[in-house]
Amino acid sequence: MRPQKSLVEASVPAALIKPLEWQQAIVEIEQQGQDYPWTEAVLRSCFDDAHYESWGIYVPQLCGFVITHSILDERTIMNIVVHPNERGKGYGRELVSVVKAIAQEQQQSLWLEVRSSNTVAQSLYQAMGFSVVGQRPNYYQTADGSETAIIMQWMAGH
Repeated sequence: MRPQKSLVEASVPAALIKPLEWQQAIVEIEQQGQDYPWTEAVLRSCFDDAHYESWGIYVPQLCGFVITHSILDERTIMNIVVHPNERGKGYGRELVSVVKAIAQEQQQSLWLEVRSSNTVAQSLYQAMGFSVVGQRPNYYQTADGSETAIIMQWMAGH
């Protein structure tokens, strides 16, 4: 279920989004961009499973990526991260837009979970048509214990 286009020009000037192949920069961006990053082993496993698809945004080097998991009529954004030095430039929005376009093309609903404390991301997702559909209390690890995951969904054609 790979996207038909291998390269997508992002609406952000000088940015290019394309299917992501394994590279060490993924680990570096993950470690710098997440408070509780995935391990290299977990990241690598996503590239060995046919149900996972990933895209990177390049300006011109990789500065962010999204990893999705797809089964039948559902696609889930498992991980999305933009390097801290590149945030606020619309790259996260571009990555989500590509995933939405693919979900639309494949008539899939799109799911994600976001930390309850990440109000910036929640606002972005809501502005892009996602709706809050549930919560998972104590889902994410924090320095103080845990926090709730907000479950959001986008439906193709709605």
